[in-house]
Amino acid sequence: MKTAILILSVLMMTVNVNAQTVSLKDAQSYLDEFKKHIEIPQDYKFQTASKVNMDNTPAYLFRFEKSSNNGLKGEHYSFVISEKDKQILGFTNMDKKYSNTKMLLKPEAEKIAKDFLLKLDKSLANALQNLWIETHDEEIYVNEKKTTIAGMKYKCFRASQNDYAWVIVGFDGSIITFERNIKWNNDEHKRITEKWLHDNWLVENNLDFLNTSTDEQTLRKLVEETFANGALNKLNLEEMPRGFHPDFSILIAKENNLFRLPLRNWMKVVEEYKSNPEKVSSGIRNLDYTIDILGITENTAVVKTQFFRDKKLIITDYLSYIKYPDGWKAVAKISNEHIVNPLQLNL
Repeated sequence: MKTAILILSVLMMTVNVNAQTVSLKDAQSYLDEFKKHIEIPQDYKFQTASKVNMDNTPAYLFRFEKSSNNGLKGEHYSFVISEKDKQILGFTNMDKKYSNTKMLLKPEAEKIAKDFLLKLDKSLANALQNLWIETHDEEIYVNEKKTTIAGMKYKCFRASQNDYAWVIVGFDGSIITFERNIKWNNDEHKRITEKWLHDNWLVENNLDFLNTSTDEQTLRKLVEETFANGALNKLNLEEMPRGFHPDFSILIAKENNLFRLPLRNWMKVVEEYKSNPEKVSSGIRNLDYTIDILGITENTAVVKTQFFRDKKLIITDYLSYIKYPDGWKAVAKISNEHIVNPLQLNL
């Protein structure tokens, strides 16, 4: 009998730690719901979305990373949200800025944690009993160097559900981590609830695939590096040929005709801008952006980008990609300008 129970427990644990990656398109409504309540730092870009279980509750796990220090155990912003009612189950911001050793005083951390909980979920906040407030450490790797980040942990117990919740507050008053509905085995002094926000746990449970690059992730990174930060923002002109086919053209409607701006001519426009200090200081090409992979069919793809200035949408682009033996290449781009000549071009 004991053997049967042990086998069943192992099988249940295996089910709990399963995860299935999904497209951003399929999970977009959950990301939108999260953003209504919590702001994701702009320097973190979408990496993966996965369907998971939290104590047998279906949920979505989202992971965002910086372009540097990426991969498991690196800097990341992750959150878990339930599938049925879109309840935020937790999030964490594993950012190197929290390696600052200065900690808030306990009363300061308590007030910030309480205010956060009341704003996020008043019913949860009112049901919690604070147990303690102490310093809490986590480890990440920054430029391949182990780095300790820390904050003040406000740990609470909810008697009505026999579970725990906590908030970790950073040195600057921002929230590093929030987790709720956490079940605990007090006899064995260990956590029962899955630790989807913790990279060490992902590695221990052979869930490294959650960080494995897919065509969607590869395309998003390519668009960011060769277009958003190639032709725009960082003006990394040398990166552009890596993401665009030599025969690429921007297609522009001119009355009933079609004007083509070849890649070489487009790069000349960017080069002239970059070499002109007055134009660079104007910041015309410094834009916020979003990147959406609209569809991938075998070796073809369509990507939608939107660019914003002062939070106002000014350009929507659609790029067509073909996957060649040496990787994805954009072959054409069409644009809709929401304001007149937003980049002040003379074509």
